Amino acid sequence: MTTRRAPQPRILIAHRDAVWVDQAKQRLEQMGYSVTECLEPDWVPDLLAGSRPYSLAAVTSEMDPMAQAEILKLVRGQSGGTKIMMLLDQLDSATMHFRGNSNILTHRIASDNVAEFALAVAAQVGVPERKPDV
Repeated sequence: MTTRRAPQPRILIAHRDAVWVDQAKQRLEQMGYSVTECLEPDWVPDLLAGSRPYSLAAVTSEMDPMAQAEILKLVRGQSGGTKIMMLLDQLDSATMHFRGNSNILTHRIASDNVAEFALAVAAQVGVPERKPDV
């Protein structure tokens, strides 16, 4: 008899800061998440439209407005699909307004808060089941 495990949550991180993305990816992978990194945020709509769904896409707020609109359209079209977390840089003073049912979250990032980012991800998608050590 085999036990069926819940699928491993898939996280997409899209930001141009390669150092921060690498640190965040390492932290999330240590926690058991499957992580895809994207240093070209304008590619996010294509990644989200792919055949393998993401549990959460953490995307920089600094991207082309057309790409942002495409992401919103994709998220609205999915039933129970990907949650979107907009990553606000430390100096980003933009104020963003979302409808309550938009499935969009925000998180302010800095070089020293990767741990807080990982906790925010876990709060949204849950902590993955750990594989038993053999």
